[in-house]
Amino acid sequence: MKKGLFITFEGGEACGKSTQIKLFKEYIQTRQDKDNFVFIREPGGTILSEKIRDLLLNFRQDAPTAKAELLLFLASRAHLYEKVLKPALEQGKIVVADRFYDSTVAYQGFARQIMPAQEILELNKMILNSLTPDLTFYLEIKPEIAFKRKGDDILDRMESEPLEFHQKVYEGYRFMAEKEKNRFAVIDATKSIEEIQSQIRQKACNLIEKYYKQK
Repeated sequence: MKKGLFITFEGGEACGKSTQIKLFKEYIQTRQDKDNFVFIREPGGTILSEKIRDLLLNFRQDAPTAKAELLLFLASRAHLYEKVLKPALEQGKIVVADRFYDSTVAYQGFARQIMPAQEILELNKMILNSLTPDLTFYLEIKPEIAFKRKGDDILDRMESEPLEFHQKVYEGYRFMAEKEKNRFAVIDATKSIEEIQSQIRQKACNLIEKYYKQK
């Protein structure tokens, strides 16, 4: 199926991921091939998936149970895949995603301990027709350091979880980074914003250039 290129950004809370994606998107807008890029986020990216996102992150009155949470994430991903991701890749687009299934392994697998990581990966394989990212930027930072950055910011339902939860998320990402070394680019998120962005652009541009040459 896949003809395009698929790049994902991952990381725990307050790792600086949103800032880096914003800067990367601004850089892409300066390129001649900017129209060949599609930016998406998870959960979200479609009208339905954005509704699910709100349920997952902000609905506290009757918050989803652990299993319901997992299934909602998968439902959002399945819809986004069929409606946006798959068509874009089939058109040869370069898709850049803010989170993908590595987040599910880290948050619902390791932190929530709903089911083993391998079983979560198998569920994702089913809904994604075995699609995997070509490159995953993982912004690594220990949660006890990351949350000092949050200050008095209003926290969503995931961010509000205790430190122990986020430490398990950290372990989950380390597991995936070790398991799938070939696609993971582990970046020290304690570095300066400029240093991190430079690394991201260099690695992404190298991959994009190879992709264009092979077309």
